Parts: sequence; structure tokens; C-alpha cells
Amino acid sequence: MIQEKFDSMNLKNQHTYVLIAGAWHGGWVWRDVIPGLRKLGHAVTAPTLTGLGERRHIGTSDTDLSTHIDDVIAHIDMEDLQSVTLVGWSYGGMVITGVTARIPDKIKSLIYLDAFVPEDGKAVVDYFSAEHRARLELLMSEGKSMPPVPLEVFGVADPSIIAFVTPRLVDQPLRTFYEPVHALPLPPDITIAYVYCSGYQALFTQFYEKLKGDPRVRTAVIDTGHLCMLSEPLKTIEVLDDLA
Repeated sequence: MIQEKFDSMNLKNQHTYVLIAGAWHGGWVWRDVIPGLRKLGHAVTAPTLTGLGERRHIGTSDTDLSTHIDDVIAHIDMEDLQSVTLVGWSYGGMVITGVTARIPDKIKSLIYLDAFVPEDGKAVVDYFSAEHRARLELLMSEGKSMPPVPLEVFGVADPSIIAFVTPRLVDQPLRTFYEPVHALPLPPDITIAYVYCSGYQALFTQFYEKLKGDPRVRTAVIDTGHLCMLSEPLKTIEVLDDLA
């Protein structure tokens, strides 16, 4: 059945994907999506951002959104990637927005995967409730980083996913939530899409509701929790293949 699913997908148009994970996660979160997209003939990379995943040892208290934007730009430059489809999941939406403002000539399309779609000058914290902002302010005043949110909050219930993800999560550098992003109006040749995970009807619903009526934005819904790449990998692959 899995092979039939792949056979039915689009094998004609090859794309170059750069997959950016969200807060607390690294490139490892795409373990099931990367081989699937490659099997469809696409080029796929998933750089881990500074201070996270296998790069957790190089993060500092000064690591911020600009650091992560620089990470992705350096990756694209070093790999000599062109016509890139940037996929930003969760906090990764902030990163791909900033990357596109810096190197729009290398970007073909943006896919926000249950992610922040920030306005110019907005930071992650600007989209949080007063209660959550107060918690972050306390952590910031104590010089601490942001510990991972329990996976159950994101609609994750599968014990195997929880067992895989939990030991790999690391604290998020707090400055990444406070630095405003520079977002330029998209050039007309860069397409945009939004994928909404309906099993996590919280923080990202606002972006889906705003964008689903925009004729410039293609949208899709995956009926699963926030970690769709692990809970519904085949559907995630299919959607990314369709929206690139």
C-alpha cells in the first residue's frame, strides 16, 4: 500500500526542499519525510539550527533568530542550492520568513507547515498570550532558556513518537523568541502555501484562518497533531509534494 501511495504521487516535477524544524527540535524530526521526498525524485536537506539537536553544544545565551537565519543561508550557500522550496514548521516559519527577506533570488516557494507566518517587525513572543509572555519574562530575567513543551500539548499521543522525540528535545534559546523578524513583501515569482494540522487547534489556527481566504496562498489540512511529519508522514510527504 505504501508503494502504491508513492506511485500515485507526482514524479514529474523535481524540487529542492530545505526543511526547517521548530523550537526544541532538530533536523532529526524529518526522519520519515526525507526518504519519502527523495524517493519521489526531490533533493532534500534538513539543517539543524544552532543550539538544537546535534548542534546543542554550540548554542549560547546570544543565540537568536538572526543566528538561525544565518544558519540556513550558510547552508543554502555551501550546498549551492537554487530555486529552493523552504519548508518551515512551527517556529521554523519565523526562520524561513527571515531567510527569504535576505536571499529572495534563491527561493522558489515557501511552505509554512503549521507554523508562524509573522508580520514585519513581529517576534514569536508577540503571538503569545499574556500568561505565556509572563513565563518567558521570568525565564529571561533568570538567564534561562525555554524548556520543551510537553508533547501532549501538541496533540501527540502515540507512545512510539513520544519515546522517539522526548530524549532528543533540548531547551530553546530564549532570544530566538524575542528577536523581531524582517519580513519583506514576497516577490510575485515566490509562491506561498500553508498547511494546517487540525489536531492542534491552538496557536497556529490564527494563521490558517487568515490565509485560507487569500487567493495567493494555497492551503491544505492534515487531520493530526502538530508533529505531522511523524504522526502522518505519508500525508505530509504528499502535501509537500503537491504544494512545492
